[in-house]
Amino acid sequence: MRKKGMVWFAALLVMMGLAGCAAAAGVTLRTFTPFADMDLAAQSYMDLITAWETESGNLVEDYSGLTDEAWMEQLRAMTADGQVDLVVVPVGSGLTGSELVNVEELLAVAPDCGARRMDAMMEADGTVLLTPVRFNWEALYINTDVLEAKGLSAPTTYEELVSVCSALAQEGVLPLANALGDWAEIVLDCAALLGAPADQYGQQASLDGAQAVLTALMQAGAFGTDPWGMTDADAQDAFLSGQAAMRFDSEGLAQMATAAGRQDSVTVVSLAGTDGQARTAVVGVPSFGLALTQACWQDEARREAALSLVTKMLSQEGLASLAGGSQSRLGESIAQLTASATGCTGLLYDLNPDGFESWAQGVIDALRSL
Repeated sequence: MRKKGMVWFAALLVMMGLAGCAAAAGVTLRTFTPFADMDLAAQSYMDLITAWETESGNLVEDYSGLTDEAWMEQLRAMTADGQVDLVVVPVGSGLTGSELVNVEELLAVAPDCGARRMDAMMEADGTVLLTPVRFNWEALYINTDVLEAKGLSAPTTYEELVSVCSALAQEGVLPLANALGDWAEIVLDCAALLGAPADQYGQQASLDGAQAVLTALMQAGAFGTDPWGMTDADAQDAFLSGQAAMRFDSEGLAQMATAAGRQDSVTVVSLAGTDGQARTAVVGVPSFGLALTQACWQDEARREAALSLVTKMLSQEGLASLAGGSQSRLGESIAQLTASATGCTGLLYDLNPDGFESWAQGVIDALRSL
């Protein structure tokens, strides 16, 4: 459990007999989030909270920490006592509608707060209690400095991706740092989203489309001269060191890129597919969602303050801080990717666990024969 220093400062004012001034400044909200300790967004979250306190005159008593069972027990106990106002919790946390305000009710009162109702976060009874804040997603990472050095623009469509890969390969630059013989699942997922209309993801049309997309990329030299002999660790290192131009990967690569000091040279994009249509669903699933508690909602002053904080957290700038860990070029692109998402596709393996391995091996074997 972590509490903000400004809360202790407010307590000091009370001890000095200045409680009247502190109370007049606003209300104190209690928050539970995962943005603490080693979390990439810990400092960005605290900066966001401090800025909101200055702007609003309210205070935050923050209980962010590792979302383990001890943390959840504390959250449940304080929620039951009406002491919690805002939570960011894992999807499937077990909190219910008796404890949290559903997204429909939140949007009815504050339609511009940035909350989204996403079917992938639906409870068993059909309600949606959480608005998405973070996703487990997969997308195309781009080393923009590598492209710029060759006079190329970042691709936004499947056709542009093939063209850029062909141009880079001719220049002797590895276009896509992905090892096809080792951990190719993410490449297959992303290719399936490109290869057929978005509403057919996971169906046979998208599986066939994935093979067609990867065939075109192989023929353009996108994966280098020996994508079978390269390990995925080597491929990842090639991207993070700026030797390769692009890579299909998950949200975890963002933290590595930031640690490597490339947060302002790397972006992520969701490409338009072979049908020319933009993809507004992210490949993946929601991981964390935000909600207000019923106790907060029933207290007018706390509700008004909490809605103000929610609006700041769910703004483009706020989501960039919480998704990418900083207001960097990478963080902003992640926020754009996730904030514009209308849904989640899931992953090919999860949609068809019995048939995925044989299909994937068939695709890889076909690519080897090219």
